[in-house]
Amino acid sequence: MAGSRTSLHKWLTAIFLICRTEQGTNAVTLSKIISVTYKTAWLILHKIRHAISAADQSTLLSGIVQVNSAVYGKPYNPYYRNHPQEHYLLAGSSLNFLGEPAYIKLKLVSKMHIKNKLFQRSTTMDFTQQHIESQTSSIEFNTGRFSPKRFRSLLALAVQAGKSINNTFYGIGQKYLQSYLDEFCFKVNLTLREASIFQHLTHLCTAPHAKLNFFNPQNTSICA
Repeated sequence: MAGSRTSLHKWLTAIFLICRTEQGTNAVTLSKIISVTYKTAWLILHKIRHAISAADQSTLLSGIVQVNSAVYGKPYNPYYRNHPQEHYLLAGSSLNFLGEPAYIKLKLVSKMHIKNKLFQRSTTMDFTQQHIESQTSSIEFNTGRFSPKRFRSLLALAVQAGKSINNTFYGIGQKYLQSYLDEFCFKVNLTLREASIFQHLTHLCTAPHAKLNFFNPQNTSICA
């Protein structure tokens, strides 16, 4: 927000609107509510999502981790060739002591790692290196499209993310999709902890070099 010609009140309004769990906000709606141009509204939302993505990048999955393949975009495509509107994801979660999702990530998979709709080994290796702690006790991947061992809770979250993004933004292309997935996960993760989304997002956007430790398998609290 430093150096911005947009008032702090308008920034905080944008943060509040993003924090809504039923729906976020898009640039068209925000521009009307806070009386700025579409370009300014888009830039505000982009900067807020950048703060969210940076916080997620510094929080790794740990403990017991489950990861399942998923797809965003075209609802059903039976052919072996990729559809232009299909975007492949890996949905990962750290589990709590009850075996329930405690911290989730939805990460876009480059199509270079996909062959005939099959996830290559490089996909899981890349996800492990970037998003899972090196000393994690248990990691289980499921990338089979119709595997009976699918982690249905992760698939359900991926479907929910797709519906939420499409309802608010009417579909997102690959260039910016990851930041919208990170926004969805940010709200879900704080909801799982029954923590204030607005409080944590405001902190991310205002505190210099803010980092939040969202998940610690030994500590179920959120660091403010």
